[in-house]
Amino acid sequence: METAVASAASTGRAQTSRSRCRMSPKRYEAKLRLAEAFVRLVEAMPAERITVNMIAEASGKHRKTFYYHFADKEQLVVWLFRYDLASGLADKFPEDLLVREQDSPDNPLAEFPFYARRIEESGRIYNAPFFAALSYSLEKRRAYYRRIFSTRGPGTLDFYLHQLFFPAIKEDILFLIDREIGRQSAVERKALRERMTSNAGVDFLAEFYTGAFLSRFVERLNYTSARRTARDIIPFENVVHDSLAALIRQEIEKAAREPGSEDRPGKGGAPCASPA
Repeated sequence: METAVASAASTGRAQTSRSRCRMSPKRYEAKLRLAEAFVRLVEAMPAERITVNMIAEASGKHRKTFYYHFADKEQLVVWLFRYDLASGLADKFPEDLLVREQDSPDNPLAEFPFYARRIEESGRIYNAPFFAALSYSLEKRRAYYRRIFSTRGPGTLDFYLHQLFFPAIKEDILFLIDREIGRQSAVERKALRERMTSNAGVDFLAEFYTGAFLSRFVERLNYTSARRTARDIIPFENVVHDSLAALIRQEIEKAAREPGSEDRPGKGGAPCASPA
């Protein structure tokens, strides 16, 4: 999984794709057959005990076929998650809302959307439908993902997802900062923009919120199958982005009220520190 993790970490800012992703199962028939065989095996035994030979035998494919499509088991795990999520997103969102990684010859997963960003006319980011789609993609293979996420750290799916979603959440934060700064006076905007985006505070906030929503979704895989995250969080379904927007608004308004704030570009602590 190290190759996949490195790819996710090096993509830079997430990109909204212009081309339609073809998610036909027939196009990915061989990969899906191998992946489904792996899922059945994981549901019956620890993933670390499963060998490539076992996957090939369970899928009715040759060992060479596995290595034609995947470098190792970890790459298969990442591919299946991305395929499931992309299929759900492509079914539920118009193309102009889908977000993909930047194209790269070293990243065949760049064709799969992994995020969706819906911005209302008011400037509010309403991403509850995305979180519902993510929840469904995990919960439809609940037993499988419960076992996969039992291992954490570098080289795991959990680590990969943090690297994957971090750039998208960071881009959301920068959008919200820019939106709130636009509501301030013209004299204050430049200084506020430099102050709020020129230090490590944005990265910290993106890491915090990425870790928070992923940890909560993964933890809920241990709940009974009758509990569905997308249903249970109503009416707080947009809590991630609404709380981000409120925190950013509070910090910008506080910074704008400070004496001489327009004369101190780039000065100050984290852009979204806890309220005093």
